[in-house]
Amino acid sequence: MIISALVKRYEDIPDIPIGWQKREVSYALDIDEYGQLLDVILLEKTDNEAEQKKRTLTLPLEFVRQGIRAYEIANFLCDNGNYMLGVDPKKFESARRIHEELLRDAISPQTRAILAYFSSGIPRFPSEKLDKKTAVAAKFVFQFSKINGRFADYSDEVMRNAWNMYYTKESGGLIRCLVTGKEDISLHIHSVLHLRGGQSSGSRLISANAESFTSYSKTAKDRAADVGKYAAFAYVTALNMLLKDEKHRKFIGGDTLVFWAEKGGEAEEALFSDMMAPPKADEGKNLEDCISKLAKGDWIAGYKPDRLFFLLCLSPNAARISVRFFHVGAFGDLLRNIQAHYSRLHVVRDGKTPFRFLPLWLILKETTAKQAGDVSPLLGGQLLRSILTGMDYPFTLFYATLERIRAGEAVSQTKAAIIKATLVKNYNESEVTTVALNEDSTYKPYVLGRLFSVLERLQEIANSNTTIRDRYFSSACTNPINVFPTLLKLSMHHASKLDNSVFYEKLKRELLARLDDESPFPAMLSLDDQGRFILGYYHQRQSFFPNKDKVEA
Repeated sequence: MIISALVKRYEDIPDIPIGWQKREVSYALDIDEYGQLLDVILLEKTDNEAEQKKRTLTLPLEFVRQGIRAYEIANFLCDNGNYMLGVDPKKFESARRIHEELLRDAISPQTRAILAYFSSGIPRFPSEKLDKKTAVAAKFVFQFSKINGRFADYSDEVMRNAWNMYYTKESGGLIRCLVTGKEDISLHIHSVLHLRGGQSSGSRLISANAESFTSYSKTAKDRAADVGKYAAFAYVTALNMLLKDEKHRKFIGGDTLVFWAEKGGEAEEALFSDMMAPPKADEGKNLEDCISKLAKGDWIAGYKPDRLFFLLCLSPNAARISVRFFHVGAFGDLLRNIQAHYSRLHVVRDGKTPFRFLPLWLILKETTAKQAGDVSPLLGGQLLRSILTGMDYPFTLFYATLERIRAGEAVSQTKAAIIKATLVKNYNESEVTTVALNEDSTYKPYVLGRLFSVLERLQEIANSNTTIRDRYFSSACTNPINVFPTLLKLSMHHASKLDNSVFYEKLKRELLARLDDESPFPAMLSLDDQGRFILGYYHQRQSFFPNKDKVEA
């Protein structure tokens, strides 16, 4: 299903011919008709000091390098400085062999120049242009300023024909491809994918190049799956293009989400990208209008709700790439699930969080000690899947948020939103999960949370240096009976210092009246009741500080 969908994606891309790929190139080796190196030209375009853009050319597909003699595998027309400039003499010799093999029967001034370049031996290293460390990491391509001014790439007909003849020649037995259903050459080792967090040399989605990856009673030399050469090239090309394109890729924790619509769905792809990465509150008017329409049950003009949409979440691994999930569904269903998620997250704003719709990276950040590397490696993919498919939120998200609060972190808008959304979705809670304060609720954990907020506010006014939250909050939301009697005694002391404590004392009495006389403070609160306690605390806290969301709520 995944491979066939990616092959279809490739077939919808008009400008990538079979056996070729878009590659970023840093330098051009300018040679004359006799193969003499005239200059090394930097091809990176610098728009500003912080960003450099490499030149992208359509070049022959990179070979797969593996094994103890991987250095003998050189790429045609484009490679790093080891192969193209002879920084490593053995690799330069490998490059000479592959170019002689492919170009021996191709006759043109450009082919003769390349053959002469390699047959002349290792050129003098252009140290005035770059150092050897840079050369080894960079990609080089040939350029012919004295012949025709072009690069040696797909635009050169002689080079194109030489590579196509080599790439399409039969190198193995024919098989029935499981993806396309057609007869094709069997491809044992597939090309690599470049995934963030993966190996620098690239990782594979499908491979059976070691005994540990094979099926029972099979060896690495046996056919693991009958995937033809065309399908293998097509899915790798399509997926690498998605991974490189910011319009079709989002990073969720340590995972990478790629997404695309069936042919003609560029508008749906752009809207989905905006929905997954909402801007700040003062920049997202268009997105807010779209979500508002969805919340009312209306559809957004200009988009097709029944258009097929594909989502693939990948995670780097030491060997093969892991698939977190693959989901195919109607675009309208996906958008409604995302809108429902944002509605569940909607809570009165604290004036510190600049987002109206909380992005995923901010949600995940609240589950850690403020370091992105501490996010659970599985949580990002699990949370994303629950949002897109309408499943329950992962319990890890709820528990990790409670842990950070109990560890002493403040109850921020994002943490309160996580708790509210989880209570709504996973526990079907409705009474205490309002956007702002529910003054009519008599649910004990929620009332206790409100009461703690009132007691804290009393102490803040009486003594602004410290608050009871730093010392007592964790115990209050887990074992109320151990803490609240002490806090109530302290509040009397704090109130005696104030001339304007009437409002808070009255509110305190009203909340105490909602607790039963026999057991006003439970010995222990369950995890979901701890969430209700925290939500009551947050709602009451924000009611003391009016903001622009209060009228809306």
